[in-house]
Amino acid sequence: MLNRIPKISYPLLGLLLLMGLYWLYWSTLADRMKTEVETWAADQARNGITVTWDDMRARGWPLRLRIELGNLRYDAASADVPWSWTTPKFHAHALPYRLTHIIAAAKSPMQVTYGAGDAQQRWEVTTNSAEASYVIESGGPARLAVDIQSALATRLDTPATLGAERLQLHARKADDAPGSVDMALRGSAIAFSQDLAPGLVDILGPTVNHVGIQSRVTANAGERVFQDMALLQLEGSEIQVSQGTVTWGQTGATGTGRLSVAPDGTSNGRFDTTLKGHDTIVEGLVRQNLVAKELEGTLKAALSLLSLTSGAEPGHIRMPINIRNSDVYLGPVRITGDDRAP
Repeated sequence: MLNRIPKISYPLLGLLLLMGLYWLYWSTLADRMKTEVETWAADQARNGITVTWDDMRARGWPLRLRIELGNLRYDAASADVPWSWTTPKFHAHALPYRLTHIIAAAKSPMQVTYGAGDAQQRWEVTTNSAEASYVIESGGPARLAVDIQSALATRLDTPATLGAERLQLHARKADDAPGSVDMALRGSAIAFSQDLAPGLVDILGPTVNHVGIQSRVTANAGERVFQDMALLQLEGSEIQVSQGTVTWGQTGATGTGRLSVAPDGTSNGRFDTTLKGHDTIVEGLVRQNLVAKELEGTLKAALSLLSLTSGAEPGHIRMPINIRNSDVYLGPVRITGDDRAP
């Protein structure tokens, strides 16, 4: 029988056999990946987060393994401030021989809710791209990266918009401190509508040119720190900001500091900040009739003197911000609470 098969067919038969074996391998991985998604959703449910979808499909044969979820909804209803996120289509893919690196993307328009009851906000978010990368290294900490480009969020229950040219988040579990996550947040060209932040827009302008924050978050729940952040439950945690910068129009600020959140939610901490462009802020306050025109020169002179005495560069002011029992103090002056300075 075999003598009747042309010898030239043997390589083809071998190739078909290898393809069949690879198909079995790929199918097994696809089933395994589906099971892991379902297991992950069950784990989230135990942490108070509901993850649902309409259907799940495995695609990408033969070079990739791609899991597609239709109408994916992530609902953190048990968070201190409930929130949810929904996308009409979500897909995550990996190389069949490297399942430790997963790349995911979400399709617009996405729906976001924040808050509950009468205070709930409903937003629709569109982006040119919304991608994430998750890496699990053997024996090393997990890494998460999120990159969103050309985003526009429109509030559905009241006129307000929020846009950004680009938003990036990088998070990595710290290998030198259990229960800690090192985080970096960057944003550029963040635009607020007049309805969203009227006071700030009138004084500083509608666009934040740049935001950059480098921080470490240490959660009280140890390895559940990612879940704690998703649930907005940071009681018993500590936030350290090693570097923070904001550039908003002609003004800017930098700062470093630490904030501790007690188990009862009370916050205490200190941030050492430097403010640039105080004259621009004074001019904006005058335009809005929040400061009398005749006081403009006096206030600018006083802030210039404060700049010199604070030891900062010309045009900059160093200001300590202290948080004591959740009340905020600008230097010695209390600016929040019932008996704050007028």
